[in-house]
Amino acid sequence: MGYGPHRYFWKALWKLDTLPKIRVFTWRVGHEILPTNSKIATIRQGFDKGCQRCGAESETVLHVLKDCPTSRVVLSIGGWSKSFISKSYDHCIDWLEDLMRVLDKRAMVDLMTTLWNCWNSRNNYIFRGKKEEAQLIWERARNLNKEFRICNMLEEPLLSYIIAEKKWKKPPKDFIKINFDAAVGENRIGYGTIIRDEEGFVLGGGGGFKELRVSVEEAECMAFKESINVACRLQLKEHVLFETDHVGLVNRINNLDKDVTLIGARIKECKAAFNFFKSA
Repeated sequence: MGYGPHRYFWKALWKLDTLPKIRVFTWRVGHEILPTNSKIATIRQGFDKGCQRCGAESETVLHVLKDCPTSRVVLSIGGWSKSFISKSYDHCIDWLEDLMRVLDKRAMVDLMTTLWNCWNSRNNYIFRGKKEEAQLIWERARNLNKEFRICNMLEEPLLSYIIAEKKWKKPPKDFIKINFDAAVGENRIGYGTIIRDEEGFVLGGGGGFKELRVSVEEAECMAFKESINVACRLQLKEHVLFETDHVGLVNRINNLDKDVTLIGARIKECKAAFNFFKSA
């Protein structure tokens, strides 16, 4: 793999900041092992290798992702220039490698997510008879990329900082530790919690997204509440330690008697639920 004519493609592939399934999809595209009609026709005698969507004579990987009219419209909606789409190639990997030479990592991730959705749309048409509009395909890809970046905080901060190495620390004997966190986007928040025992064994967890515009502290408070709800649903009535890396929320909890804000009221509601546990 590392010494072939496309070694730069394979090396760059695993550096893409995207979902593992999209990396695997890109790997399959590079090897041209997606089950297109043209590929199936090489192992099944008499199988029609044509494209069922547009009637092209041969449905190759390159055709499905780049040359099929539906895919071309999707790429155009996504803002990809005609020069990227119209140039002829013999193999899909040649096309992608050319793009890697001019696109940055984020743009390449956007492209591969779009192509992954084009492939899924093709499958929906063939196996379910479901025809999807190009605009819908592109919007689905855009939303998937946006959700991934919110979860993983890929956008670099204005001021860089040195990241200290963090390790999970065991709670005292007979305690469980509940870690919670939140990430804030422009009009959306993501939150999550994970519960472990004193040996680090995962007892449960949860998380999700909400379409809201809130401050970081408000989002952390919502994650705090969700962590309590998860523990209650799992009937974990042991001694509990809650942990967050948000200093502002910790300070509010430690000075709750003087806090008359709305966030303070929400934290008090959360602390009232501590009665469910032996101690918290």
